Amino acid sequence: MVRLLALAAVACAEPPPAVPDTAPEPVAPEPVVPEPPPAPVFTSSVRPLNDAERTAMTGVTWRPGCPVPLDDLVRVEVSHHDFEGGVRQGALVVRADTADAIVAALAAAFAEGFPIERMEPIVAFGGSDDASMDANNTSAFNCRAVTGGTRYSEHSYGHAVDVNPAQNPYISSSGRTVLPAAAADFVDREDHRPGMLFADSALVASLVGAGWGWGGAWSSTRDFQHLSANGR
Repeated sequence: MVRLLALAAVACAEPPPAVPDTAPEPVAPEPVVPEPPPAPVFTSSVRPLNDAERTAMTGVTWRPGCPVPLDDLVRVEVSHHDFEGGVRQGALVVRADTADAIVAALAAAFAEGFPIERMEPIVAFGGSDDASMDANNTSAFNCRAVTGGTRYSEHSYGHAVDVNPAQNPYISSSGRTVLPAAAADFVDREDHRPGMLFADSALVASLVGAGWGWGGAWSSTRDFQHLSANGR
């Protein structure tokens, strides 16, 4: 009797589902596309010189008798593109009444993607303009004589900035003096390369629009790195 019930149960059970001749191909999951990194953002700050900065500058880039007192100078800190595709923080010392124009020009340069090798107050180079240029350092205030002369440079007033000296040389009227020497490869201004300044560069256009002058537009001696509030 038990055997008959078992056979009856087997007979009443549903047959297993038929397996299709062709099984569907497995569907691969959609690839996850990572979000692009956020675009770099320009940042800036302006503040008075602190006591440590004043002490470091005294006797090096500033001394009693210089045409601008330390109280009139400020430290401008900005973000800037470098030549490796990164973003760095840099700093300049300028006269307070030029800070807004400097920040606006550097913001325009940042938006353009203009690279700057480095940007440090020239006290980091012992006040040596030559050492700063050799390091391709962008700098501003430095109480010193004008190149090749005895009068105060516009940098002594905190109203001038030198940008990427290695890509933007000083060239004497004779063409025999190029500063820094490493910039000799950039005397030809028809060969446009990153870090070079031109009349239509965002940084130059911004400062010229604010009433500044650019040394690259001088008619005799040319100073492509140099921009100043009075054009000298």
